[in-house]
Amino acid sequence: MRHIYFLLLVLISFNVKAQSKKVKIIDSISFEPVPFATIFFSNNNGIISDENGFFELVSEQFSKKDSLFISSMGFESKQFSLDIFNDSIIRLSPKTISLKNVIVTNNQLSSVEIIDSVKLYIERNYNFGITENKLFFRQEFNQDLEKFKLNKFKSTIKDLSAEAMYSMTDNLPKKSKNELESLSYYYVNSDIDVPKIKLIKSRRTNDDNESDLSKSLGDELEKSLRENLKSNSYFKIRSGWLPFSGDLTFNGLWEIDSTDKEQLKKLKEKEIKRKENFAVAQKERIQNVYSKSFFNPNSELNFILKSKNYTFSNPELNYLGKELVYVIECYPKRGDKFKGTIYVNSDDYAVVRIEYENIKPLTKFKLLGVSLFSNLEKGRMVFSKFENEKYSLSYYQSSRGNKISIKRPFKIIEKNKFVEGRKKQNQISAKLDFISSSVYNTELQVFKVRAIDKKNYEEINEENQVLPIYLKEFKKDFWEDFE
Repeated sequence: MRHIYFLLLVLISFNVKAQSKKVKIIDSISFEPVPFATIFFSNNNGIISDENGFFELVSEQFSKKDSLFISSMGFESKQFSLDIFNDSIIRLSPKTISLKNVIVTNNQLSSVEIIDSVKLYIERNYNFGITENKLFFRQEFNQDLEKFKLNKFKSTIKDLSAEAMYSMTDNLPKKSKNELESLSYYYVNSDIDVPKIKLIKSRRTNDDNESDLSKSLGDELEKSLRENLKSNSYFKIRSGWLPFSGDLTFNGLWEIDSTDKEQLKKLKEKEIKRKENFAVAQKERIQNVYSKSFFNPNSELNFILKSKNYTFSNPELNYLGKELVYVIECYPKRGDKFKGTIYVNSDDYAVVRIEYENIKPLTKFKLLGVSLFSNLEKGRMVFSKFENEKYSLSYYQSSRGNKISIKRPFKIIEKNKFVEGRKKQNQISAKLDFISSSVYNTELQVFKVRAIDKKNYEEINEENQVLPIYLKEFKKDFWEDFE
């Protein structure tokens, strides 16, 4: 309820650590972080440390019998047995002599020949059938509030004065952060556009950084709304003459009468709908990750399928974990937005890793007082072999930055069908001047991939009954009961 004033004032709503352990990789001499180090498990799963040297060990990713391998170019590799591993910092020693690797091979291939071989063996190397993917998905949202001003504020609710609202908006926290995490079974079927999902568990954590004043004002606002709005009302949002009308609902303002069967029925229906909507939203977020795979014809990471649009560096041979790979830089010739680095297994010509970053703005939109500018997207994808010896997505990490501004009038109108006389009850109006910068950090880890047949796929029931459990702060044993 402490953020309900955002629901009242903002027209656009800005919308997981299994029993986990955060580990940092550092240089043993300089103590600087080692970014983008490769972390492999003896079960062939793999992840990558972030730009600050951090990675997360999720219990579902490995068994106690597995070994952990850490490697990074310019450093000595390390190996640990996970049944005794209990460190939060890993120190990598720089190699004593820094010389360029000399690798002897008969395969003196050009980049074009390597890319052609990747295309030739895509069907053989990757899973294109129906698969069940057991995965962990995490999205972190960081927002910097640069401006939030209300002008010409008017309200028919006597306790909701312009002075109170101006004071509240002046004291809103400038920075906010929240995280959404979930465990699920995600079902991919390349023959259809809509996948399936079975959510197991989810949680949401919020950064509690509001001032005492904004908290108290939020409590005052909640009390005022409870006293002046009606529990069976519905709300409309309108913005000037724009063809926009949105519905707004308030949950948790009023106590539920346990003897009112009709009210209880409506509450249950709303709860079911919320669960359905959450499952659909999570499915879409995960689907967006899978759609980025380089072998998807619609992906913007089309370094392979549309190779004629790119200039490629000469291939270099190096080791990625225990595998000998070709490393090739890709740069667009024309209007494509991303540059990339691809890592190709030298034995079977499978792309096992892709790193990408935008070189042009992704989105520029400005119309009638609303503007959106997407200026950042960078990330990496890892593909690993699973049970059927074919490659599937095993790890994904990305950061995307946006800036949004809104300078428009709006109205929130309370209506009620059950009150005698006019349906319209209360109205709040103002002119909003809002500027915000945000960064979405997304991470996906796949623990298991299992091929299933069409019959089993069709029998999968998507009656998801999961909503995120809200936690004020991180709780490390949240996933402890998950098997």
